Amino acid sequence: MQRSEQLTDTMPAGQPPFVFSMPDQALTGAGIQAGNWLTVDPQCSPVQDCIVVVALDGELLVRKLQRNGSRWRLLAAHPDFPAIEPCYGQDFAIWGVVAKVAA
Repeated sequence: MQRSEQLTDTMPAGQPPFVFSMPDQALTGAGIQAGNWLTVDPQCSPVQDCIVVVALDGELLVRKLQRNGSRWRLLAAHPDFPAIEPCYGQDFAIWGVVAKVAA
């Protein structure tokens, strides 16, 4: 199984929800603006089309999680941010699922 197919690299069990500021404009097309406050649930299982906070090669990103065949993709809702397909060997971990957005 390729690493990009595994969704088991998440925050350690028992972590409480946390608040995170949207770092960029990647999801403006989905109504999430840079600087919005995101309530993130690290215990919620990520599923197709949910919004997730991920750590990818040391960078924190907020993207829509989507399946593309046998691979997972991280999608933005802004044309300046390309889709990302995490690959085997990349440092990739899902920190949690966005449960709430506040301005």
